[in-house]
Amino acid sequence: MRTRERFWSWLAPLALSLTLAACQQQTAADTQVAAAPPTPQPCKLRVGWDPWEPYQYQDADGSMRGLDVEIIRRIADDAGCEVEFVRGNWGELLGQLRGGEVHVLMAATPTEERRAFAHFSPPYRSESFALYTRAGDAEDFAGAGLAELVAQDKRIAVTDGYYYGEAATQLILGDQTRKAFVSAPVVELNYTRLVDGEVDALLDDPFVAAAVLRRKGLDEQIAQHPLQIHSGEVSLMYSQAGVDEAVLKRLDRALMQLRTDGTLEQMTARYRG
Repeated sequence: MRTRERFWSWLAPLALSLTLAACQQQTAADTQVAAAPPTPQPCKLRVGWDPWEPYQYQDADGSMRGLDVEIIRRIADDAGCEVEFVRGNWGELLGQLRGGEVHVLMAATPTEERRAFAHFSPPYRSESFALYTRAGDAEDFAGAGLAELVAQDKRIAVTDGYYYGEAATQLILGDQTRKAFVSAPVVELNYTRLVDGEVDALLDDPFVAAAVLRRKGLDEQIAQHPLQIHSGEVSLMYSQAGVDEAVLKRLDRALMQLRTDGTLEQMTARYRG
């Protein structure tokens, strides 16, 4: 009897010690698991684009180029997403984004109408538009603002779905003024219409206009008017129907990191000289 008691008096502390050690090991393992960041779910983004050099365009070898393209690729890569580019005109792409067939559009201005079907990233660059006329008509347009040109019955080319700032939008959509604006599904059609005399002027981003004029050899036929319209800051526009919240957060974090560390500013400077 005494031998059994001595045996249990020795075994009980040992068992307790082993149990405590096992619990400590399990607690440490649980802590490591809790501290490990969750593995992001893979994602593939269908990014809509329309030719808009130097922001988004296709090179002669078929490669996608441009500032916006470079930015979305970098953000998607940092967020663990693949990118597939889908070409279309802006109006078509807006409809596809609404339905979820396209997940992202670049260089989009947040508006209340668009917020009904899209989320927007923090802004990543500012955007402005300028007025362009035939070179021979430049003096006739000098000093006139957009509202004055509309009052003079000038025909002004714009692009479907583009946002030109609040004041210009009121003219483009106004009951009495909308007839002055001629809309095209793609930007470059506006230049053809201007040269052919179908319109008197067109609105376009100055950097895009410089690329189009250079590529088409129209530098001597089309002149830039002094009028500048600041339309505001642009963002990435995400489909509410096609992009879930977790992916949105990853993309926004990646964009904010580019802004914070100065990478975004460096990328933009390369394209704007």
